[in-house]
Amino acid sequence: MHQGRLVTTLGTVLFLDVLRAFLPSLITLFGQAGSTGPELMGAFALVWFLTPLPFVFLAGRFPPLALSLSAGVLLAIGRVVLQATEGGDPQLYLSSILVGTGAVWLVCTVMTTATDGRMSAHGVMTGMVAGVAVSAALHTALGTVDLLWRDGAFAWIGATVPAPLFAALTIRILRAPSAPPKPTRHRTWLAVGPLFLLSGLYTANPAVAETVGGSHLAAAALAAVTVLSVAFAAHPGRLTIDPLLPLTALLAALVALWLAELLPGDGLGAPPAWTLTALTLGQLALAACVGWAATNTTTTASTRRTGVLATAGLMGFAGMLFAFYAAYDLHISNTYVPFAALLPLAAAVLPRSGSSTPPVPRHVLPVAVATTVLTLVVTALLPPPRPAALAPVTDTDTLRVAAYNVRMGFGMDGRLSTAEQAEVLRGLDAEVIALSEVDRGWLLNGSHDGLSMLAGHLGMTAYWGPADGPFWGDALLTDLPVDHVRGHTLPDSGPTGAQALEVTLDWSGTEVTVFSTHLQPRGHDADDPSARAQLDALMEIVGAAHERGGPVVVAGDLNLEPEELPRGGILHDAFTDVRPFPTMVAATRSDQQIDHILTTGELTASDPANPDVPYSDHRPVAVTLTLSGRPVQRPRRS
Repeated sequence: MHQGRLVTTLGTVLFLDVLRAFLPSLITLFGQAGSTGPELMGAFALVWFLTPLPFVFLAGRFPPLALSLSAGVLLAIGRVVLQATEGGDPQLYLSSILVGTGAVWLVCTVMTTATDGRMSAHGVMTGMVAGVAVSAALHTALGTVDLLWRDGAFAWIGATVPAPLFAALTIRILRAPSAPPKPTRHRTWLAVGPLFLLSGLYTANPAVAETVGGSHLAAAALAAVTVLSVAFAAHPGRLTIDPLLPLTALLAALVALWLAELLPGDGLGAPPAWTLTALTLGQLALAACVGWAATNTTTTASTRRTGVLATAGLMGFAGMLFAFYAAYDLHISNTYVPFAALLPLAAAVLPRSGSSTPPVPRHVLPVAVATTVLTLVVTALLPPPRPAALAPVTDTDTLRVAAYNVRMGFGMDGRLSTAEQAEVLRGLDAEVIALSEVDRGWLLNGSHDGLSMLAGHLGMTAYWGPADGPFWGDALLTDLPVDHVRGHTLPDSGPTGAQALEVTLDWSGTEVTVFSTHLQPRGHDADDPSARAQLDALMEIVGAAHERGGPVVVAGDLNLEPEELPRGGILHDAFTDVRPFPTMVAATRSDQQIDHILTTGELTASDPANPDVPYSDHRPVAVTLTLSGRPVQRPRRS
């Protein structure tokens, strides 16, 4: 039966891999990063998770094992084809089809446990946890840049290997002698939804760990614990004694994660470092819970009911994922979603009935510990490669400032483009860069820490300003000395929260305060009262900073046209002399001018730039600033 666990592990890895391609494609290509309504996007996504239903009713005519293995082979082959799509509609629709194929594979695999002992219920559940663990370890080792977003032989080999491996495992399973089925209760499979949701949002998400821990080593530590959690799924009775223990521990971990968002962190905007402990505890508890659910064995089970409940588990995952992220656009709290995931998990685990799995073989725990240590070493020693940092220039009479809405790191073709964005910013030769729409671990965007990736590529120090939750917001990059950092929450108005990140830095002996912000006026209407309140709050904060002395710069996506900018105040438009100055890429067919750099009167602007590059839906903008009356001398950094 170990072949069943292995094929389930591999299938889960493939499913999660295509899921991390499908979700950002849904947002950036189908949804056009917010221009498509959340209802339509949600309906499009749910269709693919409903794909298994016809196969549930076909199970009476075709063996579920044959359906499962066929869907798995198609999934593995389709993943190879996905590598060649190069973004756009082919990426969107093929990844959508593959998510549906993966859902069919998973549900048919689960249905097999009711009729064929070659795939035991507990083995399949353990294989899913192992797939989550392998996926997290690979994602960490790759610096959260999946093979799909890479070019070259390495990426193609990695995408191709699963297909023959899956085929080989399929042949071995088909050749294995049949055995009596070892099913579990139908509602056990409701646990599939919480497993994928909570591990994707938090407990097996290396980008979240890196954001919390401030280092690639934190991601490596979480990946290692995720591998260790497979032992908790395989032998929950030995390691947790009673199912109420991991359920209580998981609840405690979720409460700690919720409280972490309300408490000041060790670094500006980031959750406290102890949050990493909650992530690791949560993953071990989650794995033990689903392991306990699968030990609730029964003598017989309906294939159809098993398939329906497994489909319901997947639908629960999709529905809760949609509810969690749609809440940002709908201005409602999503705090309840992770806790709501505990309800189907508890239903799957409790009340106890049936018999437990056999005693733990003596070799299992040593192997689990050794694999965990190996995972930690390998992922810790494989930090993502970065190009050489620019040599900082701290003694110059000019200050180059850039602003870039990076759209969660995705280009117009729907491909992850953080490396390309970094090269464009490198070419602008800026000492200070304000970033908008920065993602630091959202599952919806493929679980990347975009800020760490950009800062690493450019060799600059990052300062984080969360705008809506701890993992989405604005940032500032600089290689200049920084004296003071402060975050300001702005009043709610548009689709997501807004903030102003205040960074005071030393520019050749002059104290300059730079604000990185992304205003969100409701309906993109600057006259809306809530939008006006947001802008007024920003101007008040800027005015207070200017009163403390020194020039002030405001940079970012303000979602305001030039004529809507504040007039007659202390701020001046750095691009006044070159209007019109479009800030959206040509492919959007928009002439909007909504990304700005505003300065106080002590500064003079020159050398504006807005290169039309397709690595976001916005163009980066940049300008060179000099103190009025100071001679210009700008050496280029090497």
